[in-house]
Amino acid sequence: MPHQPRLFEENQPQIPDKPALGNGLVVSALKFGNGPMSPAQKRFNQLLNRTETLAKKIEEVDKLADAHRLVMARTLVPLEKEHAALMRQMAVWLDARLQRKGLSAKQKAMARQILCSLTAALASAGDEAMRALYEAHSDTSLEDEEKADAANLKMFMEGMLGEPLGDDETSFENMEDLLRAGMAKMQEKNAAAEAARANRKAKRKKSAAQLKAEALASAQTEDASGALRTIYRQLVSALHPDRETDHAEQLRKTALMKEANTAYEKRDLLGLLQLQLRAELVDASQMTHMAQEKLTALTALLKDRVKVLTEALHMTEQRVMGEFNLPMFFTLSAGALRRHLAEQELDLREEITAMKQDLSLVQDDARFKRWLKEQHQAARRDDFDPFDLDFD
Repeated sequence: MPHQPRLFEENQPQIPDKPALGNGLVVSALKFGNGPMSPAQKRFNQLLNRTETLAKKIEEVDKLADAHRLVMARTLVPLEKEHAALMRQMAVWLDARLQRKGLSAKQKAMARQILCSLTAALASAGDEAMRALYEAHSDTSLEDEEKADAANLKMFMEGMLGEPLGDDETSFENMEDLLRAGMAKMQEKNAAAEAARANRKAKRKKSAAQLKAEALASAQTEDASGALRTIYRQLVSALHPDRETDHAEQLRKTALMKEANTAYEKRDLLGLLQLQLRAELVDASQMTHMAQEKLTALTALLKDRVKVLTEALHMTEQRVMGEFNLPMFFTLSAGALRRHLAEQELDLREEITAMKQDLSLVQDDARFKRWLKEQHQAARRDDFDPFDLDFD
């Protein structure tokens, strides 16, 4: 068997071409076992398991989203197109009917409001013909409506924050800019509050035990950073593409160097160790020895990694919730997503059926006028403002 260099040696041999290995092998190699374990070793194993669980969960959520996205495209997109086509057909019909006689002023106003509601939704999806139709029947442009909505949201957010978003000359053209500014302001306030707490804490006189704990924590952090840096330098030495004359090998090592740089920036211990195994710079027995030698340092790195992965999982779940417009406190699972999709499909089919019936009804003028009144009454029951006209 060829010589395996020590884990923290700086000069390493060149890397053979090996397929990628998962971090599961790294976790197995680092774990303590085969006999009694100290509390520190048990804690180390717990953190290893937690990093593996979190990483798998993030991967599972991404795969779940990818699969659901495909099913949604097959199931909902055709229905959404059919629904949009019916909305467009109704808007065009209302436009033509408004150009003929036989409607009272209130009925015309009601028809225009329904038309504007339909065309606004279609215009927001990029239908420029519907935008033009909206502008033809509305007293205000969609752009002005969006600015007004943004102004209302700005007022609401400033009330929550207790301070203005920007100065008097600052304006927000759309909701996205406003929400981004609000999030930035919220983060700024949180950072200021955290800094104030840290400042107050720093001013308090510390006991000998607190000073000792801080010194120990600082030393552990430095030791952890040193261990991470040594592993990274070893990889850089072995992976540097400039030392290769073969173009294909340069490309391969460039890709691996990118992985190493990313893992180092993220303080991803398992990612760097996985690259070491792929490069055959160490074997499993050396990793076990390292875990024993560097227990405190590696525990600190794993604690940091658990925090990062926990936040990454939360952000991944929130991204998926937003993409699929899922309700708050929704439990992400294949079954729950299927049920939610079935509900969406049922709602869309019911709306399509209702719109087809409405399009048939409005062809007769007397039934059209009754339909307008029914829309008004339904809107009043739902307390839906756009149709709130007095027909009494």
